[in-house]
Amino acid sequence: MKALVLYDSLGGNTEKVAERIHSTLGQGGVDSEFVKVSGDTDLDLYDYDLLFLGSPVIAWGPTNTMRDFVMKKLSEYHKTRIQPSAPLRPGKFGVSFCTFSGTHIGENEAVPLTKWFSSFLGHLGCRVMCEWHIVGEFHKTGEANINGRLGDIRGRPNESDLLDVENRVKGLLAGLAAWIP
Repeated sequence: MKALVLYDSLGGNTEKVAERIHSTLGQGGVDSEFVKVSGDTDLDLYDYDLLFLGSPVIAWGPTNTMRDFVMKKLSEYHKTRIQPSAPLRPGKFGVSFCTFSGTHIGENEAVPLTKWFSSFLGHLGCRVMCEWHIVGEFHKTGEANINGRLGDIRGRPNESDLLDVENRVKGLLAGLAAWIP
């Protein structure tokens, strides 16, 4: 199985999560690439069996860089590979993940982003296995880290959060063993 952990990160929260995903995949014997998206990132997403797409939540969506990458790929693949009704491609799986601070409405601030990623993965024909929302420290102001809906989120994602991510990846790999010979 070949995996790609494709992410963007502004303050380091999403990068910590992406690194833990990547290292756990490696420990599980999965050939995994770890890529921070940039304006010149050029990957063929169909080269991978397992795609992880991650971003911090910015106004309910991804970073501009990640949004531009996804929209570019969507346009490119609509011309060549995406079929009407987006049939599932055997052996192709995806996971959407994000980091969020949820200062105003909690986890609901994160859901639109992972749904957007999952829709993109679905267009590619991936079976979306999970949508993960991981709490991250808000980097713009200290007050939002203490007085938001999630309580004190300073220092998040912390080691406990990252251990949870690691366990999710291990559980995902165990579940995929039933799908992939």
